[in-house]
Amino acid sequence: MRELRDAQKKSLTLLSAESSVSRGYLSNLEHDRSVPSPEVAAAIDDALGASGRLAELVVPKPRSRATRDRVRPAQLPAAVRGFVARREVLEEAEGALAVHEGVIAIDGPAGVGKTAFTVTWAHEIAADFPDGVLFTDLRGYAAGPPEDAAVVLGAFLLSLGASPSEIPSDLGGRAALYRTLLEGTRTLVVLDNAFDAEQIRPLLPGSATSLALITSRSRMSGAVVHQGAVRLTVQPMSASEAHELLRSVIGPRLDVDPAAARAIADRAGRLPLALRIAAERANLKRNTPLSALADELTRRQPLDVFAVDDTLAVRTVLSYSHDALPAKMATTFRLLGLHPGGPIRIEAAAALTELPPEFALGHLSALASVHLIELTAKDQFVMHDLVHSYAQELALEHNPHEANVAALERLIDSYLRTGAAATRLLWPSRPRRPPDLPSHNLTTLTFRRPADAIRWFEEELRLLVRLVRCGAQWNITFVAYLPVVINEMLFHRRAWSWWVPALRDALAMARRGGHRDAEAWMLETLADAGIDAGDAASSIGLYREAMSIRAELDDRSGIAAGHVGLGRAYCQLGDYDIAIKQCETARQISDDAGDSWEYAVATAHLAMARAALGATTKARDLLDSVRKSLDETEDFMSSGCASTLLAGLAESTAEYDRALRHLDDALETFSHVGDVWSQAHVHSRIGDLQAERGNQRAAHEAWSAAAELLNGNIEPTATRLRQQMINSLKEDQ
Repeated sequence: MRELRDAQKKSLTLLSAESSVSRGYLSNLEHDRSVPSPEVAAAIDDALGASGRLAELVVPKPRSRATRDRVRPAQLPAAVRGFVARREVLEEAEGALAVHEGVIAIDGPAGVGKTAFTVTWAHEIAADFPDGVLFTDLRGYAAGPPEDAAVVLGAFLLSLGASPSEIPSDLGGRAALYRTLLEGTRTLVVLDNAFDAEQIRPLLPGSATSLALITSRSRMSGAVVHQGAVRLTVQPMSASEAHELLRSVIGPRLDVDPAAARAIADRAGRLPLALRIAAERANLKRNTPLSALADELTRRQPLDVFAVDDTLAVRTVLSYSHDALPAKMATTFRLLGLHPGGPIRIEAAAALTELPPEFALGHLSALASVHLIELTAKDQFVMHDLVHSYAQELALEHNPHEANVAALERLIDSYLRTGAAATRLLWPSRPRRPPDLPSHNLTTLTFRRPADAIRWFEEELRLLVRLVRCGAQWNITFVAYLPVVINEMLFHRRAWSWWVPALRDALAMARRGGHRDAEAWMLETLADAGIDAGDAASSIGLYREAMSIRAELDDRSGIAAGHVGLGRAYCQLGDYDIAIKQCETARQISDDAGDSWEYAVATAHLAMARAALGATTKARDLLDSVRKSLDETEDFMSSGCASTLLAGLAESTAEYDRALRHLDDALETFSHVGDVWSQAHVHSRIGDLQAERGNQRAAHEAWSAAAELLNGNIEPTATRLRQQMINSLKEDQ
């Protein structure tokens, strides 16, 4: 796009006008911050006269579904590439669909391909469910604890259009609202990797017009008895299916020795995961006859540490792969089992193994070559959850407990340092007192640009949650500081549905380890989350408890932050006079402490409290001074937020042109630092404001830009905003 634009001497402004795509979004495309939809690519292609060359570079959407008035979630992961059709299973599934009473439970042994089959089939039948598809991995048999049903419901409710303030805090209330929103709809709900019937019960739709697909290693007898589920058991592959899978990996060489091929398939239990691993081993030894591999697999004995009833074949093949590794490589494989899950960065592997990054990369590449881990497009590595569980169990069996704890401490320390570095770059004017933590000789990520730091936050947001919870399970108390060092991003992103359970774990670790400053931080952050959930009354007590600890530590800035929190809480409760007093007190304390950042934050909230009482001119003056001071210290994240507050103030007094100017300023600031989430949020505000003024074309451009920026972001808050934008576009049409 840039090459064509330069050749035609077209500015971004002109291209924006000709393509109806916002200038900011075009800039993000050229800086590789966004991926366009087919519709946007076609519009740009047409404007540049590219004759389809640009449009062809964007993968088209697989299917267009019938539309309804409300936004529909579409959360299915991509279907498995190279999937070998399971003919008998498909026939049974189609029969079950014809007679289902709202629930189909798909069980089978580990590695048998339940998830691959279910996701592939769900893609095929999704068009029959015009109200959308919800998907979640319940992590029932993953290395960490199963997913909490209340957390899953929180994410589902946001995806269905509920606002955070509408979502009840208790499991029963969330389940009731969930069933209400699905009543009368045809929605497909895919609950993957369930632990037992108790875990999935609150997640089932109440209406028989919707369908829940459940996968589990458990037979889900409770769901069959109590919910009338149709049960479908996925068996190992047939001989012909196993041969087809092996041949897809090994190639025609498989046909040279059909007896050996049958032996390999039988010893692998004809389970897809085991078959793929065995096939990769055969590929690595191309000069070795397949009969030699078949003989070796036949001689192997399963490891006693694994249950023989449902995972014998997979673990036999995994043990073959593990035991064939050099000793140092095998140690790395076991230590990777301690990783909390998700993509594994090279720096994380280096921390776990206490190796230099280049050596750690060599080990990761070697493990990928035997298919024990896989390399992703982002130069990260992932482990299948069954392989991850196997590696973790080996670590627990073979490694000394102290060695496992030390490895996790290094991993947590690595993320502490990386998170602190990212926060310092993005919020340079906020003073931070470094926590007293153990020090390790680690190589961590460095960030040259704010956009790199923000991208790291977005990519690691869920991993950081898992790391806090993992550290709590291992009783590593200083993991409580992980939410502390990234506190500004937690407040900025407000991904509370993911973070609140981890914050509670961190609070428990802070108290157990006597980390009083971390305890105060966690109390404040949970209070912040409470305000965003509309529970200001409960937040007041948390802020006051945190302030008591801050006083004990003589932390003046922390006390000021507590007063700001109280000011926010009383604003939400409508007690604006008390809110003003709290913010004024915070300003005085932070000024005495020489904390210009906390002073600016207190001033901004003081302005909003004064505006609520009608003193808009004074409020505008205060916010202008805040933005100026933040610009001077190059604290662009905070400055952009100040601009959005000014826009809200102008909009409240019907000064729409002024509001749009402030939003444009915020958009420019957030674009400068590469904050895609905030850009999308500002675009949504611009779209709403333009629509209110009757400028439908401008509103359409802004809403489209917001939706495109959040395309592919699975974090519930981002997903909900994107759905709101799509809904606005449909209503506009």
